[in-house]
Amino acid sequence: MSVVVEAASLRALEDVGDTELGARLLRGVPTNESRSDEELLRHATRATVFGGALATAPPGGSGAPEVVEHEGGLDAALLAQYDARQHRIDLFTDTIAFCEALVDDLGWRRLFPVGSIRAAAVEHERAHHLVTADRSRGLRAALDHEVFRVGRFRRLAYIAGTDEVAAHAFATRSLGLDRSPLLITAAATAAIRTRRDARTAPNPKEH
Repeated sequence: MSVVVEAASLRALEDVGDTELGARLLRGVPTNESRSDEELLRHATRATVFGGALATAPPGGSGAPEVVEHEGGLDAALLAQYDARQHRIDLFTDTIAFCEALVDDLGWRRLFPVGSIRAAAVEHERAHHLVTADRSRGLRAALDHEVFRVGRFRRLAYIAGTDEVAAHAFATRSLGLDRSPLLITAAATAAIRTRRDARTAPNPKEH
């Protein structure tokens, strides 16, 4: 598969640290528009630490979700998703193949060995399963973002998108990767957008 992308700009993402990539992910979540860069970086850092620790924690009581493969995720830039009701991880093989090709095009095979995209997608969604099923309060406590306090009572807020950052950190730690899958996810999102725009651009008229 040939992936047509602005390779130089995508390769430049390798120079961006994983925590900064996490902060950029949070910046793209609509409810975070008013948060400062410093605050988002703090939340990304704490979510990353939580996700890494979660990967080394003893397994919870619920079993591993079933993994089901599908086509049809590429246009929506969808690599995988966790269905809590069905206790299932859906993997989109066309998007996985696109990401594998992109890794080769960008020269990132040393960072993401063959097969690691699929494995990271599974681990990412497994992290969502663990947070949803067993440790939903743990991430909020790790973020320690206080909304208000009355005496000893504190109410902590959830920061939208931090579960994604934590899940990427979980996959990084559980697979022993040198870089977070956030890197290839950011590159793939941009590449898929470029691909989509190229397909929908009007053809120039002939005169």
